[in-house]
Amino acid sequence: MNWKSCLTFVVSFLVFKLSHLTEFETTVPSETQLAILGQHIVLDCSFPVDKQWDRTRCQIEWKLDKVVVHSFYYGQDHLNDQNSRYVNRTSLYHSDIQKGNASLRLEHATLGDEGNYTCTVHTEMGPKRTSVSLKLAAYYAEPRLKFSTSACGVELLLTTEGYPRPSVQWLTVSGEDVGDDTVTHLSQDTQGLYTVSSTVSLQGAVNKTLTFVLKNEALGQEIRRNITLLSGNLKRTRKYIYTAVHLL
Repeated sequence: MNWKSCLTFVVSFLVFKLSHLTEFETTVPSETQLAILGQHIVLDCSFPVDKQWDRTRCQIEWKLDKVVVHSFYYGQDHLNDQNSRYVNRTSLYHSDIQKGNASLRLEHATLGDEGNYTCTVHTEMGPKRTSVSLKLAAYYAEPRLKFSTSACGVELLLTTEGYPRPSVQWLTVSGEDVGDDTVTHLSQDTQGLYTVSSTVSLQGAVNKTLTFVLKNEALGQEIRRNITLLSGNLKRTRKYIYTAVHLL
């Protein structure tokens, strides 16, 4: 082989290697992923493979910031360095790794699982890492009603729990906001769930229907409950009747 042929071979080989290195990328969803509290979530991650791909030389690691979530190398899981929060909650799709699937399945999602996850894949073509964001949400429960009356009027309190922070309104039949007569408190428990306590206070004799509206934008959830108040003022006696209408 003369020097020209040798040079051509070397150049071709380098071009081949560089093209393969350029093609090697890990792919994750560009949009933020949403998990429902208590359910499982799959964080997708894929990478290219070829006929020379060797499972025993592939390493896959998932991290939440600097916390080790799951590790795979030498053809099997290695979980000695896994953070205790994730014990018995993570897995890979082992039969699909040879197809370029490095996706992570996370069981029983908690609010502490929110954050930026990094999928790192090491192969003969080098290491590549890509990040995907995870957000949590929980459906708000059926609101509970508590009301009290006095000679001055009536006070209604609706309470419910969910996640994340919702928007809350009280509306009249015509759709007007009665915000001046309402107070809404939000608090979080030790798990991070929000407790919503929304109060509306009405003075004097009341004969009207109010609509309580709660929106959880993350899940597209909207709760609407109508409350009809009927009051009589015979001998300063008032009677209040509560009627719940199904979710619209």
